Amino acid sequence: MHRPEWIGTVRQRLLWLRWPLIGIALVLVLRFWNLQIVRGDEFADIARDNYLRNERLRAPRGLIVDRDGRLLADNEPSFALVADARGLDQLEEIGALVSLDEEERAALRSRVARGPAPVRTRMGYEEAVFFESRRRDLPGVRVDFVPARRYPQGPATAHLLGYAGEVTAPQLLFEEFAWASAGDIVGQAGVERQFNALLTGRDGRRAQIVDSRQRILGPSDLRGAAPVRGETLRLNVSAPLHEAAHQAFGEEAGAFVALDVRTGAVLGLGSYPAEDPARFRADPELFRALTRHPRTPLLNRAIQGGFPPGSSFKLISAAAALAEGVVDADRKITCNGRTRVAGRTFRCHRAQGHGAVDLREAISKSCNVYFYRIAAEMDVDVLASWARAFGLGERTGLDLPGETAGLIPTREWKRRVYRERWYPSETASVVVGQGAVSVTPLQMARVAAAIASSGRLVTPRLASTDPPRRIPGIAPEHFALIREGMREAVLSGTAWRSRIPGFDPAGKTGTAQVANASRVARNNEDRPWEFRTHAWFVGFAPFDDPEIAVAVLVQHGGAGGAAAAPIGREILDAWRIASRSEGGASVALASAR
Repeated sequence: MHRPEWIGTVRQRLLWLRWPLIGIALVLVLRFWNLQIVRGDEFADIARDNYLRNERLRAPRGLIVDRDGRLLADNEPSFALVADARGLDQLEEIGALVSLDEEERAALRSRVARGPAPVRTRMGYEEAVFFESRRRDLPGVRVDFVPARRYPQGPATAHLLGYAGEVTAPQLLFEEFAWASAGDIVGQAGVERQFNALLTGRDGRRAQIVDSRQRILGPSDLRGAAPVRGETLRLNVSAPLHEAAHQAFGEEAGAFVALDVRTGAVLGLGSYPAEDPARFRADPELFRALTRHPRTPLLNRAIQGGFPPGSSFKLISAAAALAEGVVDADRKITCNGRTRVAGRTFRCHRAQGHGAVDLREAISKSCNVYFYRIAAEMDVDVLASWARAFGLGERTGLDLPGETAGLIPTREWKRRVYRERWYPSETASVVVGQGAVSVTPLQMARVAAAIASSGRLVTPRLASTDPPRRIPGIAPEHFALIREGMREAVLSGTAWRSRIPGFDPAGKTGTAQVANASRVARNNEDRPWEFRTHAWFVGFAPFDDPEIAVAVLVQHGGAGGAAAAPIGREILDAWRIASRSEGGASVALASAR
């Protein structure tokens, strides 16, 4: 049978179409393989996200407790309003953001453009209930539980603990906070910042079933993960010391540091004035207001403020003079109320003088003339080398951020900074802790501990201890002589207001000028506050078996014996009571809260 000619033509054409059809089929097979096999998990995740919403469960920060387990920082409930770009529009519609200006709204839109972000923080319970009850109407908005920090000691431990707050945009660029995201709570200052990695917990996860409008229908069967609280941090400090110091300082500005003489453990560290760190969470504008406060309550004076030590520096001058053979236990110098050094007249704080005094009496009575005579026989660079041996002019190594080094002047320092030579009369100012000398209370507490222990220079530590190193070149009998002078200062000298019956402290007072008396009112009380003298007390207790060394600074407080010594007494007495009692609540009890 003869086939029509057109059938052959069609068959020929179909043969040509076979290869494109096979190619299309191969493309479809490959595409199917890519979608189902290669990218199957990816699309499964997208599909799952259409009906599942993973919620982050914020982990509480770890507790901070003192040496006896007393709570210094724990957590309390708080809530944050979180929204995505759609949720932000929904909040705008219901008028929930009317209090924000245009700049703040623009910043919010920038944040939520990268994903859900906190829109409101520090919400109270009633606000949280309001938004939670409207989740079906506001699918782009949710309420997150955010454990907030609470500080039971309030201002008493403010500068020690610092505070925790929401991570800032610049901080997110640091490697230290590479793990964090917007809305996370991190340590911002003090112990909270220093030990942030230890205190930060591990967040949990919870899956919720949602509809096409992201409204929650119920919990998912998928297993979530419970949040894990950060580790509990036990500090070396004693809460009763901070309570006593806070009460003793009252309205005065200043700082105190207390150290364990044997180990360098920080028993107390406080700076005043101070604000309860929890107030920063309740009042975001407070921080900015405090930066403009004339008494700088944000400055940690214990480690960041550099102050002239006044007569408390005479302990260093005495050690240097003994080590260099300038004086000994028997040498007496006559004080008539004034003396001349390198052509300049220097006066003692007692106009009629102290008469003939030896080193013990010079320390006890804080005789300036005795030490001015030392200055006439000692080079400033030699004195500076001994000051550095006691750890002055350098950071102590405290495990807390922000410590300053202070300043011990030398010839080279003055030549470098002022391009001038050193004058011998300037050494007379340095030897009594004036002139360019600058120290921190932490450094002076370390000096007191070194004298109490016959030359063991400790490294202050908040959460551990390091072995001390010995100060070379000063004989044990030299330290003993200085300690005897400090004991006499408490028994009958300038530090008599620090007496504690049964605890036997030893101490040294200091009154540091900040302005020339000839240029301001002669009487300290008649001067403006910022021109009044600083008051110091450094000491240790008990005398025979020292446990604690302390340094107290009352900024512009007047005379050391009148203003600082009584505060030192309260701190030392608080230690006496606390160290001989059963201590506070246990860590186990604290952790259960």
